[in-house]
Amino acid sequence: MSVVSLTLGNYIMIAELLGLWVMLESNVHLKKRTIMVTRGVILLIFTEALLWGIERWTRELDYLTNIRIILTPTVYLLHSLIMMGIIDMAEFVKKRRFLFYLPLLIAAPLLYTSQWTHIVFWFSDDNLFISGMGIMRYFPYMLFLFYVVIFVGSVLLRYKRLGNAERKGVLISLIAAMVGVVLHVIYDIDVDYSTLFASLLLIYYLSLYILTAKEDTLTHLLNRQCYYADSDKLKERISAVVSVDMNDLKKYNDTKGHDAGDKALTTVAECLIKNRLKNKKVYRIGGDEFAIFYLNKSEEEVKEDIEKMREELAKTEYVCAFGYQMVENKNVDEAILKADRQMYSNKAALKDSDARRIAAHKIATIRVMHEALGSAMWGMEFDENGEMVSVEWSPEFRKMIGYTDENDFPNKLESWSSLLHPDDKYAVLKEFNDTILDYSGKKNYDVEYRLMVKSGEFRWFHALGRLLRRDNGLPLSYVGMFVDITDKKTLMDKHFLL
Repeated sequence: MSVVSLTLGNYIMIAELLGLWVMLESNVHLKKRTIMVTRGVILLIFTEALLWGIERWTRELDYLTNIRIILTPTVYLLHSLIMMGIIDMAEFVKKRRFLFYLPLLIAAPLLYTSQWTHIVFWFSDDNLFISGMGIMRYFPYMLFLFYVVIFVGSVLLRYKRLGNAERKGVLISLIAAMVGVVLHVIYDIDVDYSTLFASLLLIYYLSLYILTAKEDTLTHLLNRQCYYADSDKLKERISAVVSVDMNDLKKYNDTKGHDAGDKALTTVAECLIKNRLKNKKVYRIGGDEFAIFYLNKSEEEVKEDIEKMREELAKTEYVCAFGYQMVENKNVDEAILKADRQMYSNKAALKDSDARRIAAHKIATIRVMHEALGSAMWGMEFDENGEMVSVEWSPEFRKMIGYTDENDFPNKLESWSSLLHPDDKYAVLKEFNDTILDYSGKKNYDVEYRLMVKSGEFRWFHALGRLLRRDNGLPLSYVGMFVDITDKKTLMDKHFLL
């Protein structure tokens, strides 16, 4: 055996691996650790090819050498170690990685001592290879098969959500390779498997690269590019579209930092895929925007899955708006638009509900303050179009002006405005309305006027009001307070006369 013959015998494998080594320099999709492990596997394949070539040379000798006693178990172990390295490229094993390497650690002393124990194989003095007795003679192949099974499992799991085509490509290549290995064993044809490993490594690396290019790096959902590609490629099978938008991501980023925002997005993503429904493809298409395509699913199945996603989200602190639309006449683009509109409507309703809850809390707080200060409050609610839909006069205000309950003094704007002093009415109502119409939020309602109480007497009041607005500037709630300042005004008048 010479260096030239060894190089020429492995020329294709060497060219493939050197090309891959160079391409790793320009990788922008895969993690640094994946690139490092890939290089490690390349070196292992080179090592296996070199050691197998040397071991093959030792077979030609008519006497046994210690080199062959060491090289043969080493080559066997390298086969399994290469498979474990390929598995490790995709970080399938993240926790307790030691357990997956444990069979190799157990096998090493078993194989290296087999020359004297005769458990797996041994060599005669005249350099003949002799297999062990029983099933243990196949131990190196069983060890290799163990890692092949783990590899198949890792491929099935890793590609389950994202890469069906890539998964099939890797499995077909692996199955074809394994058939070749089995045939070589059956017909007792001894070959170097380094070329096989190099080809499998290239295919697997390519599949990982494609898979990562399709994946959103933060949430590991399908990305925006896949969303647009699939909306056209799968339009014959897409039966429903769901649009999802997370509420208040900016608030998490601004108040808790971007790490909290990233955690929020990954948690939401996990809730969307928790059910592991078949023929459901989930995408992250923007900062806080997600989309789902359902393939050949009924409306009932889609609605049931949406409820399950909402149930998962309810276990977290995060809230999402949903909109869905069944696809009609294979018009996926129209379904996407309708699902988006429904989602934005749901988002507005959620925000409106949240805003009303905040407003109710503020009103309750203000009421406590009024009771302590001897003042009274009033409140008004507006619909989505900015139209006033309700008015509430507090029991304290009714009592202040001599009325007892709602029957006596109805919750209507006219109940109050009709009692305004004629000389004050225009100015007060103008101030009241101008505050509502000031979308800048800078103007506040702050007036003094005379109001007729139930006894027929006009008393002086100081009224304040503040508006709580929606995101679009339209009023949501108008809350304020009254203070009877008649005594204060009387004292001021007497002081002026003196």
